[in-house]
Amino acid sequence: MNRKILITSFIIFIFNTLSPAMAVQMSGDAFGKNREEAKKNAYAALSESLFVEIKSEFASEVTSDGYNEASKKVRSVSELPLLGVDVDYFNVKGEIQCTAYLKSEKSLKLYLAEIKRLEQSINTLNAKQKKQQHNKSARYKTLNELMLELEQHEKFQLVARLLGATNLTTPAITTADIKSQILSIEEVAPSLEIATDILTRNLKQTYFVQPPLPQGSKQATKLSRLIRDKIASRVKSTEQHNNANYRLKGSYEILTDGISLTYKVVDNTGSTLSTRVVKISPSAYKNIAYKPKSIDFDQLLHEGFVVSNEFKASLNTNQGNEDLLFDAGQDIEIFAKLNAPGYFYIVSHNTTDGISYVLELNESNGKRAFIKYINADDANRWISLGEFEVSEPFGTENLQLIASNKDLINNLPQVAYDTETELYIVQANSPKNAVVSTRGLKPKKKKSVRSAEASLSFTTMQ
Repeated sequence: MNRKILITSFIIFIFNTLSPAMAVQMSGDAFGKNREEAKKNAYAALSESLFVEIKSEFASEVTSDGYNEASKKVRSVSELPLLGVDVDYFNVKGEIQCTAYLKSEKSLKLYLAEIKRLEQSINTLNAKQKKQQHNKSARYKTLNELMLELEQHEKFQLVARLLGATNLTTPAITTADIKSQILSIEEVAPSLEIATDILTRNLKQTYFVQPPLPQGSKQATKLSRLIRDKIASRVKSTEQHNNANYRLKGSYEILTDGISLTYKVVDNTGSTLSTRVVKISPSAYKNIAYKPKSIDFDQLLHEGFVVSNEFKASLNTNQGNEDLLFDAGQDIEIFAKLNAPGYFYIVSHNTTDGISYVLELNESNGKRAFIKYINADDANRWISLGEFEVSEPFGTENLQLIASNKDLINNLPQVAYDTETELYIVQANSPKNAVVSTRGLKPKKKKSVRSAEASLSFTTMQ
């Protein structure tokens, strides 16, 4: 597979409803060469579990503008705070296995205390900015601090809800309110150069710059790439995310009179350190593609697969798993992970060419070439699916991983080999229908059958 790639990834599960009185426990398992590495990887797995469950919490909320509310909320909480985590270590064949636990009986009170502190800070900052109406510079700084506290408040509230918290209050002022007030102070940027200058002023560390994605979509646009490249040229940037002190993570909202562009400085623990917003005039992107091409397909792929909460699947790359844009000629490596022994296959949906095809994952004969098995020794480990060079044809593709602890040999979609493309094409009228056809494996009432799905979207452009 040769592609220029934008990677985003998340997994969709359904979770048993828990009453507030019940104790809640979530966990993440991972391996490492030493305790420090194993703990870091286990924390990442735990954070991923929280991310997945929050995704499930908001799966049915759709706004009047057609965007799924889950996409908006989950994108805003992709770096979730972990408080009061317990860890256990095990020696397994010369490696260290770590399990990180988040338990409601210990952690919930820590989250509630932080929520209370944040609410006090929000009230203080809001009162402060109201007194600074005639001092634009001071008020602008206060408003940015206030928006950051509001975003943190939302993250802590979401995790607290998952841990069983009830009767949580919502601040009277919202991030949307603050963003509007910030934009009213800032002059509308007449060009992308001015907009990126505003966003990057006083940024002095080394950053991994991610492209801003349109709100409600997992697809990069021409505008996404241009903004990423302009920001990367204005700061000390690196193409390897592991070499960066911080990430610059962006998104933009399409308004009737321009685009509201937001960037956040995120550290290696996932904490947001600062947020900046700028409004861009329509004249600045007049001849640049800025709208995602298929939001409805994006939602279909990433929303609403019903599976067990005990069996989890993930997709990743050597550059991370979200908002990544790869250039022509660049090599990337794609990985898959299951948290328990199981089988999986992968379908690639190319919405540009309008085809879907099943990936060959091994050199077996017949249908077995499409199915990979993860044994007990490889559970909770990233398994490489190979390296891919980024080249033509360019467009948008979405990798959909279907996994189960049951052999999937009889659940593969119907395919036909295409001699021109040398691909095994799914027999469906469109990628949308192909997505539905891969979801024929539903969880049975028998507890022994478990299913999971992961997706990883990438956009290619020249």
